[in-house]
Amino acid sequence: MKIKRWQDRIAPSIIYLTLSILALIVVYPFIHVLSVSFSGRGEALRSGFHFYPRDFEWQAYRELLDYPLIWSGYANTLFRMVVGTTLTLLVTVCAAYPLSRPDLPMKRVLVMLLLFTMIFDGGIVPQYLLIKELHLLNTRWVYVLPSAANAFNVLVMISFFRSIPDALIEAARIDGARDLRILFRILLPLSIPSLVTIGLWNLVYHINSFMDNLLYVTDSSKFVLQQVVRQILIESKLDPFTTATLTIPPAPESLKMAAVIVSSLPVIVLYPFLLKYFEKGTMIGSVKG
Repeated sequence: MKIKRWQDRIAPSIIYLTLSILALIVVYPFIHVLSVSFSGRGEALRSGFHFYPRDFEWQAYRELLDYPLIWSGYANTLFRMVVGTTLTLLVTVCAAYPLSRPDLPMKRVLVMLLLFTMIFDGGIVPQYLLIKELHLLNTRWVYVLPSAANAFNVLVMISFFRSIPDALIEAARIDGARDLRILFRILLPLSIPSLVTIGLWNLVYHINSFMDNLLYVTDSSKFVLQQVVRQILIESKLDPFTTATLTIPPAPESLKMAAVIVSSLPVIVLYPFLLKYFEKGTMIGSVKG
């Protein structure tokens, strides 16, 4: 039996201690936000660190969930998450498959045009005029249609499709399969890790995005959740809460922290289920260029 030297025992201990400190630094802000959101008015207004709620109360969440824009924001965010991610995956797959085939005419030119869109952008004003001409202002479709095509996602899928052996595709062609059947019956089942990874990227994008809401939507019933939270955090629009019938309303800090927790729930719930595909899909899409 091999006896470990003291140097071999100290090195892992130092590594684990360093990782534990880094993990605490990363997790602490979330613990602070969670503690303040569940704290009473006096405790929430206290400055300093909050590791746990000393005066536990649910009032901030009850008041926040009574705010009607929270629920409409959740509905609009859910719409852009589901429809936007599905549309992006469909466009990405349909664009990446032909560009990954060696027999596609002018393939290099098309890929260069795709790369061009990653480097140069028309700017906010031309994009606003385009959205206006397409009659997408103050509609929920403005959240999903402009972002349906993403050059980076297409390049990742092109790289993955190129990593699939050509013999598999040729065997399917010999059996009489056409391109659509090859794509949807053969390639897509093999592409689940990459598709889940791209889908997770887009889910996070749609959950966090609010700039398109600021630029193109003025109807409060079509605000996404992040825009509602932004109004609560930055613009301090707390009128529905301050007019509550309670004699002692919750502290503004508790309401703000509760809004952060509520807006983070979709990612917190989805991420553990998709994590096993994330690393595998990223590595597969980057192995072969």
